[in-house]
Amino acid sequence: MKETFAGKVRTIIQGTPGSITTRELAEKLDLVFREDKRPLFAVLRDFVASGEIEKIRNGVFRYKSKQEPPQYQEIMWRVLRSRRKVTVDDLIEISRAEKSYVKEWLQMLVRREIVRKHANGNYLMIKDPVDMPRNEKKAERLRRIRAEKKKALDAIDKVVTLALEARMAVVEIEESS
Repeated sequence: MKETFAGKVRTIIQGTPGSITTRELAEKLDLVFREDKRPLFAVLRDFVASGEIEKIRNGVFRYKSKQEPPQYQEIMWRVLRSRRKVTVDDLIEISRAEKSYVKEWLQMLVRREIVRKHANGNYLMIKDPVDMPRNEKKAERLRRIRAEKKKALDAIDKVVTLALEARMAVVEIEESS
């Protein structure tokens, strides 16, 4: 597959430690004339607008990298650490996660004795490990499910292949008679 012009520019900027000038970029892309450089200026403008690179000063840029939006757990963890006391509804409202997901996540924290559930529905942080704890049991279950799904899909592919081969054999028999 042919790499796009924007992809080439991105690769050069990512591979350059520190900053890079438009002149250096143009040289690496073999762009000599001003007309040839117009697409470069447009790509740089788009990258700055998307936040992928930052403009240090006129004609000088630095790669910032695209940042993924935070996951539900990260958002809920930040809220819990800052407030110390939360409700399920608080976390749903702020993170936009499903109620069942929020409850499952809080139960995992209760089992690890990071939070304590009170009778009024509040969850109080009693231990702050700083780094967000991972739900290893759920991760292992999901890995197992993915492996089983892959195995089932592979079996389906084999059956479909065999069925197609059988169909082709039938067609060949019909044609030969």
